[in-house]
Amino acid sequence: MPAYVLLTRLNAEALRQIAEDPKVLVGVRQTLEDYEANILADYHVLGKFNHCTIFEISDNFRAQKATLHQELTSAKDTMLLPAIDYELFQRMLKQEIRTEGPHEWQILWWAKLARFCFRWYQFSRWMWRYCKPFTVTGLEHFSDIKGPCIVVGNHTSHFDALALFHGLPQRIKWNIYFGAAADRWFLKDGGGRKEIALQPWYNSLIGGNFPIKRGGGSKTLDYSKWLLDQGANLAIFPEGTRSTSKKMSRFKHGVALLAIEKKVPVVPIYLAGLSKLRPKGSREVFPGPASAHIQPPIILPDDVSVPDATRLIYDALNAPHTRVMEHGDDAGRWNWREPLS
Repeated sequence: MPAYVLLTRLNAEALRQIAEDPKVLVGVRQTLEDYEANILADYHVLGKFNHCTIFEISDNFRAQKATLHQELTSAKDTMLLPAIDYELFQRMLKQEIRTEGPHEWQILWWAKLARFCFRWYQFSRWMWRYCKPFTVTGLEHFSDIKGPCIVVGNHTSHFDALALFHGLPQRIKWNIYFGAAADRWFLKDGGGRKEIALQPWYNSLIGGNFPIKRGGGSKTLDYSKWLLDQGANLAIFPEGTRSTSKKMSRFKHGVALLAIEKKVPVVPIYLAGLSKLRPKGSREVFPGPASAHIQPPIILPDDVSVPDATRLIYDALNAPHTRVMEHGDDAGRWNWREPLS
């Protein structure tokens, strides 16, 4: 996820308030978190600027909005600087960032069989170890889906793909492929990393993943379209990255474009409880309850616009999300009704 450095020069009123109550500085952090930023570090600095905040956020649009809001409130002046991880910067200078894939052989029978044999190792063992219990509701919504479909889910945890896959019917699992960031999972020769799970061929074969280039334009969807033409199912997280706030992030338009052009249904699955198992930024996993609530499929009208289609898909996941935030994980069920008081 993109990282930024925000330098802030506070106005006189803000400085006076801070002198009276240093907790006012939390307002800068709160503003950024409202725009779903993940705060990495906060510093008070000496010089032209008073404050330095280092944060991650899903895209430039959100970063600029958060900065603008700060300028219109307590900040006299701000400077927003995009930041690049040093090792990544070194590879860019050496032109070492090359990706592999997609690998069309991943849909062949022998690849599917290999993926099935490794299913316990790749997916199930983690679910059995940490998701206690794991509840799936709404499986009946797949009964009327005969052809390919696009499965979408909310994104808050490293466990999301595991849980999404684990909650699907067997006939969907057999032929489903996950979109994954090319610059992380499909670096040529693993980007110099030795772990087998980071090798492009492994992610294509065992993980059932295919590369998506961030900011790659319309051609990014070409392989997704090809997969749908072959009768394959797709699994995509439309937020593009894991959300760090209580709100779902803005959806990218890719799912809507695919569903409209290929005339395939979109099946939303609301994942609950997973952000507590392994919070973003944590390496430790905390066992606990989790659930996958399958919502009714979305059949997009022929004349729908891409923004409207994206909004329909977003609303289908945001509705259970809103209920869960107020009533708990069980409220993610598609047919949940608020108890009568």
